[in-house]
Amino acid sequence: MTTAVEACRVAAGRFIVLEGIDGSGTTTQGHALVAALERAGVAARFTHEPSAGPLGRLLRQFLKGDEQDPSPNWDGLALLFAADRLDHLSREVLPALAAGIAVVCDRYDLSSVAYQSATAPAGESVAPWIRAINQRARRPDLTIVLNVDAAVAERRRLQRGEPAELFEHRELQRRLAELYASAEQLVPGDRIIHLNADAEVSDVTDSVLQAVAQGVGR
Repeated sequence: MTTAVEACRVAAGRFIVLEGIDGSGTTTQGHALVAALERAGVAARFTHEPSAGPLGRLLRQFLKGDEQDPSPNWDGLALLFAADRLDHLSREVLPALAAGIAVVCDRYDLSSVAYQSATAPAGESVAPWIRAINQRARRPDLTIVLNVDAAVAERRRLQRGEPAELFEHRELQRRLAELYASAEQLVPGDRIIHLNADAEVSDVTDSVLQAVAQGVGR
């Protein structure tokens, strides 16, 4: 079985992204990966999108329904996410990578392509435009997609006991699961590894470490 020590041999200074539907475990596995790398002596940092910056905070208000005004349309949200992403990169991600720190990011532009594709008007292909407005975003060294059954993810979200966010609805999440299953078509050229995230947390963490060792070492 791949250990954190083996994974860290190729993870230092790399940009690793975790993706999946709401309830897939991206946050949990991101923190677990950073902790494992740090125990192995690798400088690592966890971050997320929307970011902790000013645009990211605005986006989180929209997602949580904290604003009095309704959220922007899918295209307005896409532009806000792209702007936050570039700000996030310049403020946090790129300086850390330049210093040799492994950056583990909970969501990136694959989320934008998937979520905006799922919420755009029926029959409208938006992926090329989403990729275009994110063309200045640094590509990840590895994207790990945590594939999970939409019903399993829904149970996990309900266990949190928190109000549902903007995108946390059953049918939308089902469509998103289908989109993530074909992630290679959404962000062509990126290094992507799919993992089964229906399993126990510790088992998924082991799979994530193996994916890092295999994926960013190529």
